[in-house]
Amino acid sequence: MFESNDTFVEEAVKSKETPQMKAKKTGLIAIDIILLCCVIIGVHALISAVLLIISGIFTLIIMGNKNIEYEYDYTNGSLEIAKIINNEKRKKVVNIESSEVKLVAEIGTNESLKYDHVQLKTYDCSAHDENVKDYILVAHNEEKGYDFKVLFNPSEKLLNAMKRYNKSCIYTN
Repeated sequence: MFESNDTFVEEAVKSKETPQMKAKKTGLIAIDIILLCCVIIGVHALISAVLLIISGIFTLIIMGNKNIEYEYDYTNGSLEIAKIINNEKRKKVVNIESSEVKLVAEIGTNESLKYDHVQLKTYDCSAHDENVKDYILVAHNEEKGYDFKVLFNPSEKLLNAMKRYNKSCIYTN
């Protein structure tokens, strides 16, 4: 029988809408209504009509991003995170090799507090759900020469797989 020591974990996390996104959608709708009133009343009708079209396009794009999921694929020490929009469009967010990982810890623990006030490029790939534990992953990008952090929601299975390649920097309870 064929045995393999390969490690593969695949997970999907559905993201909830944040208050900032709700405010952005509400603001765009309000702008659309104001511009529509300006077009109907005739106040700077041409300019208002052009701005209404531009604002309407932005509103459609923002409103269309209702169903957002993040997919975590971990294969032999390499973590790839992709964003899936409306179960149609898949966009790679970040790819992290095990040699780049500096820390993985639950947010709020002593280990993660070291990076609370550090200004790093941040990829928010979390569920925005208070019922799910949020983790921080800090890594160093050799090609670009800077550190970055990823906010995500790994399962115990994913954390255990990551421990196989990075025992010293994965902190779990």
